[in-house]
Amino acid sequence: MTEHNEELPVAEFFEEPQAIGLIALIDRENGNIKNELFEIVDLTGKPLKKLLDKAIEADLIEETTIQAGDHPRSDRYRLTERGEAIQSLLRGAGLDDLQRAYLDAKSELQSARSDIRGLIEAENLHKKYPQRDYWVQTGSEPPEIDIEQLREEAKQENEDLFETRIPGTRGDSDVEVIDDEDDALEPQETWGDPSDEKGDREE
Repeated sequence: MTEHNEELPVAEFFEEPQAIGLIALIDRENGNIKNELFEIVDLTGKPLKKLLDKAIEADLIEETTIQAGDHPRSDRYRLTERGEAIQSLLRGAGLDDLQRAYLDAKSELQSARSDIRGLIEAENLHKKYPQRDYWVQTGSEPPEIDIEQLREEAKQENEDLFETRIPGTRGDSDVEVIDDEDDALEPQETWGDPSDEKGDREE
């Protein structure tokens, strides 16, 4: 027997990803059989059974008798009084519509898998060939490459290298190249007369 002030794992139940969908969309009047709940929460087998057991433990749903038209071995679940109260809160917040939108979007994404594969194969993008061939094939232009921007980025990444100066150069000028014809070396003036130096040695 449940004690009057015993806390139930209601909040913990809603940590389950499919908990909101289950409580928000379960039929308020007659409940649902397992196969119908699968469409609500997109779970089957043991994961679905585990979710239902946790909802029962939290006193949100309960098993009920099957109805006419149900398979004799079907299990039908309906909301408890607590479950109905929480369902009202969820629906008031629009979470039932959000769950339906989620299920619709997931279904569309699953259907798109085959369409995407067809598009890829139609464009031959599953084959090995240069990427540029795709731009030519589709009549579009490949993205332009900004050479100046690449150069500036390279300069920033290698700032130390670009700022290195070779000894003997002045300012920001590059290394000077001597032209053999125009920049021939000129004789350098020396101190004194070579003849005087010879005379000094003879003395």
